[in-house]
Amino acid sequence: MSAEETSPNNNPYTSFQAGVTATLRTWSALKTAVDQSWGGTDSTAKAEDLRRNIFVHFDGQSPNPKMTLYELEDNLGAYMEEEFGVVLEDESEREVADLIWRMYECCAKGDCTLANQVVMNAIQAEEQLKGSGVKSVIKNGHDDDDDDDDDDEDDDDAMNDNEDSMNSSTTTPNNETATIPTTTTSSSALEYSSGYLFGGPPKPKKELPPPRQLGEAEPEKPIPEIDDDGFAMVVTKKKGARR
Repeated sequence: MSAEETSPNNNPYTSFQAGVTATLRTWSALKTAVDQSWGGTDSTAKAEDLRRNIFVHFDGQSPNPKMTLYELEDNLGAYMEEEFGVVLEDESEREVADLIWRMYECCAKGDCTLANQVVMNAIQAEEQLKGSGVKSVIKNGHDDDDDDDDDDEDDDDAMNDNEDSMNSSTTTPNNETATIPTTTTSSSALEYSSGYLFGGPPKPKKELPPPRQLGEAEPEKPIPEIDDDGFAMVVTKKKGARR
């Protein structure tokens, strides 16, 4: 699956990257964490970092990734807890890790059927979500902030439906990989995997002092100045001179 052995127009690793993108987009826990900004103002960027880290360890240079399946499970769970404060009691990180692992195995053998099907399922789920009139977390980066007041219960129901659709479509009742033919081309897979996971680039934010690190001493508070009468002097911002 090395990029050097395949042309850009016929690269199984591109299909794998698109499959990972689709898997993360349809992961309810991650979608909700980004949508609700549980990771702070950097939630969107943190999701992008997660995808980037997966590509580093599953780089297509070897049939064997640089991380075991169990290590992938542990890292997904730890990342969600550390970066978004989410404890995955549903153990969905196992399903996500297993799907990523199986897509990599198949694509390493030149079989992109599973990865392409995951992408098609994600696209269909997103189209259904748009048709239902429910707000989607996968935005174009130019949506107005007025949509933030939509009903949360509808969002959760739609996200759960998307995840169920992904799981049911990629596996058969006997837990075997489905072999539904798809028409996903390498060029469309490249375009899909190159897009942002959730919306456009992060919005510029104000400069803030770095947070205090664990074990770092709390900064000293300024000592107030006392006037001759024993009162603390209050420092106020200077405004324009009064006339």
